[in-house]
Amino acid sequence: MSYIGLDIGGSNVRFAVTNDWNLNNLEYNKKPFVRSGNPQNEVEENICSIIDDVSDCVEGLSISLAAVMDRSRKKVKIWPNNPSWNHYDLVQHLNSRYNVPIVIEDDANCGAICEYYFLKDSVRNMAYITIGTGIGCGLILNGSLFTGENGFAGELGHIYMGYASNDSMCSCGNQSCFQAVASGPAVLKKYNSVAKTRLMSLEQVHRKYLYGDPIAAKCLSDMIDCISGVIYNLAMCLDIPLFIMGGGVSNMGTNLISQIEKKANERLEFFERRISVKQAHFGEFSGVYGALQLLKNYYSWGKENNL
Repeated sequence: MSYIGLDIGGSNVRFAVTNDWNLNNLEYNKKPFVRSGNPQNEVEENICSIIDDVSDCVEGLSISLAAVMDRSRKKVKIWPNNPSWNHYDLVQHLNSRYNVPIVIEDDANCGAICEYYFLKDSVRNMAYITIGTGIGCGLILNGSLFTGENGFAGELGHIYMGYASNDSMCSCGNQSCFQAVASGPAVLKKYNSVAKTRLMSLEQVHRKYLYGDPIAAKCLSDMIDCISGVIYNLAMCLDIPLFIMGGGVSNMGTNLISQIEKKANERLEFFERRISVKQAHFGEFSGVYGALQLLKNYYSWGKENNL
């Protein structure tokens, strides 16, 4: 029997399987997310195909998804980066195929749960920020996952940044969202526009930066300023001492993350406060680990969000 955790993002599907709940010895994999504009087909192609490939006796599924969730009905409410899934009954679809317990949660919350379990004895308040195709945030406050009144807490990618240009139109339909100016696609679009190139990923921009490309340096510097400013705002509002960076940006190394930390602390210096910004311990796979931890909790206590 197998328990499978999947982290469904706008660009990739990451996953792992466990047979014995030893979550510290997982083998992680990922594959590109295949789009067709039809949620039923996309679920079959991007989720069911993986489940069928990795196990012939699945006992439980946990899904980390980069979307706003309706937790009471276990439905996707809004997925700004893939609106064809809006209001799609993902759990019903999977139940019709597998008829096993299914846990579903926002990807940033899964990432926060992962990192919290790794640091549980040393932290009670932290934020996990995932930056990739989109931007999300999971909040652990006083040792508990904080989801807010309507389950929307942590939708950091759609806070208003105050920039006003056609280049900062967000996939949600609003202008000047944090995601529209600092996500991987936003930085990539900016670089390609200025450099007159057709690079395909943020990682390629980062390599240009490492080789001394001044346009790449400016694009990444702007991204660092933006992220550090948002972290400063969260620190001022919630008095959080620790911020964990996950998603694709976590693959860009500790130097970038240390620059984010330095700039945020420069803003906080007047208030005699300091925060730490760290790279996710499980890198881009934090969401998978967190999803499996929620499923393990479900089997242990019958509570999906019990930390």
